[in-house]
Amino acid sequence: MRSVAAALLGLCFAVQGFAQTQAAVPEPVSGDAYQRIEAVRARETAVLDAQEADCYQRFAVNNCLKNVQSRRRALLADLKRQETRLHEREHALQGSEALQRSAQKAVEAQQKKADTPAGEGAVRAQDKAQEQSDKQAAHAAKAASGAAAVSAPVPAGPGAAEQAQAREGYARKQADAEKKRQERARRLAEKAAKPVKPLPVPP
Repeated sequence: MRSVAAALLGLCFAVQGFAQTQAAVPEPVSGDAYQRIEAVRARETAVLDAQEADCYQRFAVNNCLKNVQSRRRALLADLKRQETRLHEREHALQGSEALQRSAQKAVEAQQKKADTPAGEGAVRAQDKAQEQSDKQAAHAAKAASGAAAVSAPVPAGPGAAEQAQAREGYARKQADAEKKRQERARRLAEKAAKPVKPLPVPP
């Protein structure tokens, strides 16, 4: 009972937080705001370019150019500030949307937890216990069959006739190997006894 009350209390807090975040959501930034800034930049830059070109027709060229460049810097800095504010609003909007999604998920999780009947956990525990006991029974049966295989009588070794036949085969193999060794030694001795022909003398 106490856990259900705690879950409902948590649900109330989550809903309240969700409502507060929804109230603090900034307005979405439209693409028109960026287009307006870009249009002002293009228009004012064209005016300043024309003024800069006009400066070259005057006597005090450097002073005129400094004034135009100063106005250009101020204009670009102001437009940059406006774009930065728009970016900040977009980031704030994305952050608030992410908060809303997480709050909604938390509310759904709390509701799911509150809706889950208390007996379901006990049924799950019983299923796990049954599965564990089945595994233990299978393991015990496997161990018993292994023990039965070990305790089964071991068949007797080969008989006397088979042993005699194996000894004969071994002796035959040894004799063959000795014969091959002698043959090889004879061939090597013959090869060593042959005289080596001298190399032909060049003409």
